[in-house]
Amino acid sequence: MKIHKLKITIRDREFEFGVPENEYIVFKKAEKRIIELIENMKFPEHQLDNAILNAALGVAKENENLKEKTEELDERVSELTKKIEIFLNQ
Repeated sequence: MKIHKLKITIRDREFEFGVPENEYIVFKKAEKRIIELIENMKFPEHQLDNAILNAALGVAKENENLKEKTEELDERVSELTKKIEIFLNQ
C-alpha cells in the first residue's frame, strides 16, 4: 500500500506524517475542518499536541456517525428495493 507524506501547519508548527493512499482524499477533504477546529480552540501553545488529538477525535466521531447513518440508509434502500421487486413480480 502506498503512503502519501503530508505536511500540515498549525500555529506556525509543521507536522509531517503518512496517510495511506486509500485515505488520502478523505484526509484532504477533512484537513481544513481539522485546522479550523484547532484554530478555534482556546489553549496555551504548549498544549497544541493535545488540541490536535482532540480535533482528530472530533473528526473521527463525526466520521463514525456518518458511517452509521450511511449503513442505516443502505438498509432502508435495500428494504425498499425488495418491496419494489415484490410489487413488480405480482
